[in-house]
Amino acid sequence: MGNLDKAARRVAVARRAGYTLTEMLVVLVIIGLISAIVVPQTLGQMDRAKVRAARLKMESVAAALEMYSADIARYPTQAEGLAALIDPPEGAADWAGPYLSDPALTMDPWGRAVVYAPPATPGERFTLTSYGADGAVGGKGFKRDIVLQATP
Repeated sequence: MGNLDKAARRVAVARRAGYTLTEMLVVLVIIGLISAIVVPQTLGQMDRAKVRAARLKMESVAAALEMYSADIARYPTQAEGLAALIDPPEGAADWAGPYLSDPALTMDPWGRAVVYAPPATPGERFTLTSYGADGAVGGKGFKRDIVLQATP
């Protein structure tokens, strides 16, 4: 009889050791509810961080453009573009660069090149533009354009 008692106890312990399907479903529902609340907030923070990063990168490029202008006495032309901050353009004898330590600074956080618009006339300043998350002109929210226009 002692063997039957031991076997019955082992079966009882084995039954209590596992989780029931109901318990597993309750845990999955709780995880799903938490995810439904946390994930959208986290994604919003990531979008905000990318917008801030784009603005900071563009400010670094703007500072480099100002240093370039101080050395060369003009901003890069449209043809030279932001590459003039990294490699000396033809005919720029006073070029003292590179003005940017990393060519990746000319890219926005979404992997697209920052658009450089040189001044149209002497005395005006340049404009730097990132087309935001969607990469298209315009947009709203995190998809809006990020424009940095240098002031005289």
